[in-house]
Amino acid sequence: MLKTRPPLLYGACVALVALVGSTAVAPSATAGAGSTLSVAAARAADIPTPEQHFGFKMGTEGKLASYPDVLRYMKLIAERSDRVDYETIGSTTMGNEYATVIISSPANLRRLDRLVEINQKLSDPRNTTPEEARKLAEEGVPFYHLEATVHSSEVGNGQAINDIVHRLASEDSDFTKNVLNNSVIVLVPSQNPDGQHLIIDHFNRTAGTDRARTYPDLYHKYTGHDDNRDWTMFTQVEAQYRLALEKKYRPAIVHIMHQKGNSGSRIFVPPYGGITSENVPANMSSSVSAIGQHAARELAAAGKTGVGSLDYHIYWTLEQPVGFFPFTGSGVYLTEIASVTDYAYPQVSSDGKPLGPQQARMSLIEPYRSNTWTLADIVDYAKIATYAGMEYTADNGKKLLYDNLYAVPYEYMTQGVPSGTFAFVVDANQRDPYATFEMLQRLEWTQVEIDRATSEFSAGGKRYGAGSYVIKMHQPRGNWAHQVLGVDAYPEVRDCGECPALLPYAEATTSLPLQLGVDVAEIRAPFQASLERVTSVKVPQVTMPAAPRDKGAYLVRPESYGTVQIVSALQDANIPTFRSSKSFTQQGVSYPAGTYVVPATPQARNVLATASAKVGLQVTAVDRAPRTPGVQLKPQTKVGLLRGIGNMPGGWDMWQFDQYGVNYDVVSAQDFQRKSLNELYDTIVVSHGVSRDDIVEGLDPKEYGEEYSWAYGVGDKGWRKLQQFVRNGGTLLAIGSSVETTQELLNLPMKPALPDDEDQFTTGGSLLHQEFDPNNPVAWGMPKSWPVWLYDTQAWELTGEGGQVVSKYPTEGDVLASGYLRGAEHIRGATNIASFEVGKGQVVTYGSEITFRTLPRSQFNLLYNAIYHGPAAAVDANSVQQLRPQFGPDGALAQR
Repeated sequence: MLKTRPPLLYGACVALVALVGSTAVAPSATAGAGSTLSVAAARAADIPTPEQHFGFKMGTEGKLASYPDVLRYMKLIAERSDRVDYETIGSTTMGNEYATVIISSPANLRRLDRLVEINQKLSDPRNTTPEEARKLAEEGVPFYHLEATVHSSEVGNGQAINDIVHRLASEDSDFTKNVLNNSVIVLVPSQNPDGQHLIIDHFNRTAGTDRARTYPDLYHKYTGHDDNRDWTMFTQVEAQYRLALEKKYRPAIVHIMHQKGNSGSRIFVPPYGGITSENVPANMSSSVSAIGQHAARELAAAGKTGVGSLDYHIYWTLEQPVGFFPFTGSGVYLTEIASVTDYAYPQVSSDGKPLGPQQARMSLIEPYRSNTWTLADIVDYAKIATYAGMEYTADNGKKLLYDNLYAVPYEYMTQGVPSGTFAFVVDANQRDPYATFEMLQRLEWTQVEIDRATSEFSAGGKRYGAGSYVIKMHQPRGNWAHQVLGVDAYPEVRDCGECPALLPYAEATTSLPLQLGVDVAEIRAPFQASLERVTSVKVPQVTMPAAPRDKGAYLVRPESYGTVQIVSALQDANIPTFRSSKSFTQQGVSYPAGTYVVPATPQARNVLATASAKVGLQVTAVDRAPRTPGVQLKPQTKVGLLRGIGNMPGGWDMWQFDQYGVNYDVVSAQDFQRKSLNELYDTIVVSHGVSRDDIVEGLDPKEYGEEYSWAYGVGDKGWRKLQQFVRNGGTLLAIGSSVETTQELLNLPMKPALPDDEDQFTTGGSLLHQEFDPNNPVAWGMPKSWPVWLYDTQAWELTGEGGQVVSKYPTEGDVLASGYLRGAEHIRGATNIASFEVGKGQVVTYGSEITFRTLPRSQFNLLYNAIYHGPAAAVDANSVQQLRPQFGPDGALAQR
């Protein structure tokens, strides 16, 4: 049966909460009248095979089923089978359809609401005793969440699901009877539908041409390959849909279908390798290891070799497919299948030798002996591994429902977390209330119970005021709360004395408080407090003050990263905006350097009222503008983002700019055809990962058509124009590894401080202490000390005149705040952020990736300060007090 839900608005998290809190997510009935599998099987002739529908067998060399056609096939099967329901969940980032396919016996589909209700009761032990839970497990069946193509270049799994659904919908066998009667399959045909359109449409469009078949850019508008690393902030609508499905259906097993590189084993199945966080329940690993080994046996029985395991370090942090699932009692079954050439063409070894490792070992019992690997192989391996996972789930349903879905939250509700932490306390007095809101909102989205103090209390030797938040660990989601609120100490573990340390893919910590800039205390000893349950996390309520007198002004403090949304609104409305360059006191209140000063006009009031309410930041009014030197921001500052094609950090930067309302354009090759880049941009931000070759050489026009011309190379002439942009007065901001590119561009007086040898220095993706100069315009609003994110980038040493240190790593005390660090002595005292005057322009270099997946938000002001400060005009104290604009009617600077 087809089900269509009104599309959820992008970012409409309130709607998402409502969605997952109602059983209306699941279809409540089926269209089929038959009550047995045999009736459905009798109708199998009405269901075309994938070959009949698409015109070719799944896995055919050089053939890929387009995503819209896949959805049409799923809808057709749902129309003709009483075992299958189809549901539209909403629209994706780019406006495509995000869908689910529910597969089970007709009897189970008719009682789907009841099965969902059982899972909800099991997952919340506060209202269910162990005895009641065992009865519910007897009545219910486990849900098997099957997810294909979160990484859209991994196309084989998206082809295999067509065969899988057809078999379950049409076959009348002992296998299908068992799976359909004893489980419910929740299939997400693609976790990233936009990428399926981009990848496969490009592949099919270039068939028979001399163009490259592989799509060159991000296959998600913003996150690209990082779309499975959005499991703490849930920034993307697709991640929010996924969270909604998890909270609704409470699957016992989640099967994430992936592909990998083509040099290793032919398929990976659990058990996993690496280090496990104590917050991940032990039975999550054991149950999924059992599934993986069952799949390995089934693959071996089918003559499929090259089956590997004991790899993939996914259970420490949330960067890989794991996310929220295992913390709720859902075992994550990951399969990774070797890829082929250009998505759909055979991989053949160049030397004629077999592909993959050839030494048999416990992690690879039987090596792959062929020198060829095909798309058909991917499809076959995917189907066998999936059927094995379904079979294991159906055979062990009652155990999975009780031991996973019920016992996991019950353990944390009754015993708390292994560390012995009693609670986390969030002080009511925070320097950034918007960051506090965003942190608590994510906890609410993941069903963490939050309490608020109704009066003062003491905890951990400190006094907290009324309004402070308390998150206790004795709750069903206590382990998740501890994972994202705690400080991490990633251990140094090696498989042997000479082996490298077992490090995670990119993140050794997931501490939201340190990333967002929220003061949170971990309390171990129990304490008493008068608390009330927070039923809904909301942006702090603020009200506009009374309008000041004619010579008055509105003031906005600079500490919160949410302030940039207010500044963006002022920029869009072309309202004169000043910033103080020194701290000052006005009407008995102290304000730091960087405070925004806005004239008290009716238009400014309207803009400030709307923008401040959005982020919950209080605007104050003074009857006389402060007498302080400062700068006036250039109205409608023009920002360029130099991101490079296929660059994921640049994609995250686009999302950040779009969310915060920054007036920007992606810098294109065509821009370099102008006489000067200064005609187009005041500030250019160079994303992490952009090299000289990305700019000069760019994309090859012979391989990619005109639609990708924005990413063509600009040559040495364009390189020199970027130099001249700065010397003519432009502002250039370089993030992460692009600092090296900028140093090469402008010969900045700096050199790397960190050794290349990972045995001497590495962080594994961690938060390191940082000392800021809050009097430097780049660091206005920052505290004197707060951690920054560092992963796979450099720290620097200034070597000559002309550079100012904005922030540096401490010379004494601990460098590591959370995560992992080897070789702290190499980074002590090194510069992270520096600013330089180059000609008439300004350059700011950010050694750490301050916009990493938009997670380290406490650092965002470091970027936005520089974006707007570089093009600003210096004004004296009298000008600020009289609020005299220093820009002409055309927006040009009247003085510099």
